[in-house]
Amino acid sequence: MTTPHSTGALKEFIRAEGARILGACTQCGKCAEVCPMVRYARPTADDPKRLVAGVLALVRGETGTPEALGWTAVCVRSGDCVPACPEDVNPTMMLRIARMTASGGLGGPKRLNLPQDRDFFDRVRAFAKLSLTEEEMRDWM
Repeated sequence: MTTPHSTGALKEFIRAEGARILGACTQCGKCAEVCPMVRYARPTADDPKRLVAGVLALVRGETGTPEALGWTAVCVRSGDCVPACPEDVNPTMMLRIARMTASGGLGGPKRLNLPQDRDFFDRVRAFAKLSLTEEEMRDWM
């Protein structure tokens, strides 16, 4: 069972991780270049750097580009992007945060229509537990 405190802590972790990503990402586009799902996003994107810039806009809570919304919607978290990133950003997490933000999950406007998924945030919590150290779990979960 989730308590209001743990939900707030998770949102704060997501905001802090989003800020870290925004500070570290150089928008080189290497994550988009290796992603197996970019070609399935609608509309398709021709410029990986512009695509990443649009995703970062979503992370900031801005509108983003139609291409960024498309990529965010089709991300399957393959992880191919993670080793491609020269800045240790974790593009998989970047896209997860963009998806949560664009779907209105952090309290902002809903820009991405996704099928209703009652277990979505439970899976996010489970993913966070896999990604966090014991100390981070004590602080954030």
